[in-house]
Amino acid sequence: MTNRASLNLQLLVLLTLLTLPGILFAETSEQKALDAIQSQYEKVLTFEADFTQQSYVKMMNQTQSVKGKVQIKKPGKMRWVYGAPDTQILISNEKTLWLYVPDEEQATKVPVESIYSSNTPALFLAGKGKLTQAFNVESVIEEDPNIIVTLVPKDEEQGLARLVLVADKKNYQITGSTVYDKLGNKTEIRFNQIRVNREIPEEQFQLKTPPNVEILDYTQTP
Repeated sequence: MTNRASLNLQLLVLLTLLTLPGILFAETSEQKALDAIQSQYEKVLTFEADFTQQSYVKMMNQTQSVKGKVQIKKPGKMRWVYGAPDTQILISNEKTLWLYVPDEEQATKVPVESIYSSNTPALFLAGKGKLTQAFNVESVIEEDPNIIVTLVPKDEEQGLARLVLVADKKNYQITGSTVYDKLGNKTEIRFNQIRVNREIPEEQFQLKTPPNVEILDYTQTP
C-alpha cells in the first residue's frame, strides 16, 4: 500500500477506544479524570464525526492534510471517507477491510486478521483485547479545555511509539488523537460535529462500487 494508505490503517487505532468495553487504567492521581473518560467510552455504541487529518511523512519530509467523515459502530465496524485531493474510502466490517480509491478505479479487499494479526493495538478494531494489555499510561494532563492522555505500547517491537488522546474536559468525549510511529511519522486527527449513539445502517459498512472498478481480492485462500 502507499504511505497514505498505511497511515490510514494506523489511524484506525484512534477511535478503537470507542468500541472497547471496560477499559481499566492503573491507579494514578489523575484516576478521577480517567474514570470519567472510561465512563464516556462505555456509553458510546456508535460514533460519527467530521475530521481533519494531518500526516507527517518523515521519508518525504512532507505533511499531507485532508478532511473527511467517519462512522463507527460497535464492535469494530468503521467507515472512513477521505476527501480531496486523494479521495479514498476505508471500510472495516470486522472480517474484511476494504480500501477503495475511486480515481484509480480500484478496490483492495483483505482479511482484517491478515492486517492486524501482528499489530496489537489494531486488534481493537475487531473488538479484541483491552487497552492496558497493549499500553501503559504515561501521563494525564489537564489543559483547558482538554484532557490529554499519553499512552506508550508495552511491546517494544511494535511500530507504534506513542498514542496521544485528547478529550473534552466538559463531557470527556474524545475530540482527537495523535499517533507517532518509530519511523518518525506523525498522524494527527481532530474531530468536530461529533454525534454519538445514532442509528447507523449496516449497509454503511459494505462497499459498493461501479461495475468498472477492479477488485483486488486477497481474502481467498490460494
